Amino acid sequence: MVEIKDKFRRALKILLRFLFVLMVIFVLFIVIQLLRNPGQPPSLFSFQPFTVLSNSMNPTFETGDMVIVKRLEASEIQENDVITFKEAADKYITHRVSEVILQQGDIQFVTKGDNNNVVDETLVSAKNVIGKQVFMIPNVGFISKFISGPVGFFLLILLPFTGYICLEVYERSQKSAKRHPSKQNIKKI
Repeated sequence: MVEIKDKFRRALKILLRFLFVLMVIFVLFIVIQLLRNPGQPPSLFSFQPFTVLSNSMNPTFETGDMVIVKRLEASEIQENDVITFKEAADKYITHRVSEVILQQGDIQFVTKGDNNNVVDETLVSAKNVIGKQVFMIPNVGFISKFISGPVGFFLLILLPFTGYICLEVYERSQKSAKRHPSKQNIKKI
């Protein structure tokens, strides 16, 4: 029984260390990207996640879904593709391309939300296109928003990190106690 507990503890310790290292690498990767490209969402191998905040693309996307966008050249985008583009400094929109227009050598897109009755007022320039939607994960945007808040950060980042540190301190103190038994436990002969 004790042997099974020891194996379980070792496996749990290895798993926690692995998850901790992955988390540190991921956070460092995100921080480096944010420092190199301030004001832009982080990307991984030219894929970027965006959370759907409105119902303009219902029923294709619901509020709270996460849309994964892949960066592409404007010439690769066609009619009926769903694209994400930057409208203002911090405003990103994901709509369907209704029409591709070549105007004075510049590619521009007429876009429309699936749930909207009319096309968007302004044409989207190729330079404002972030990329094309490649897949969607339902409701993950809510989780992402929760994690980015203070309570989510505490529960999913700080609390596990603190638990990991406490576990390490406890295990090291146990090893130290086994190597250096106290004088009270030594029997006199």
